[in-house]
Amino acid sequence: MFTLSLPERQVEFAQLILLHAAFNRTLELYFQKTDIPAKEEVVAIMKTSELYNIESESTFHRRASTILSWIHWILSLIEE
Repeated sequence: MFTLSLPERQVEFAQLILLHAAFNRTLELYFQKTDIPAKEEVVAIMKTSELYNIESESTFHRRASTILSWIHWILSLIEE
């Protein structure tokens, strides 16, 4: 992976991220809505994505923010 050019490496990294259901389904929802999903929508996706070691509601919300940040980054790759 590190022998790839920066743009190729970023695409490869994005593909690896999207292998995870929560990220993939959030991006799918973005394309359906043509807008970034609300944090509550991402939390609902996460709760049905068989994530491990998340028990508190605050952790779901914190990690939903992380998922949305990664989705923003992936979308920025498309815009470039």
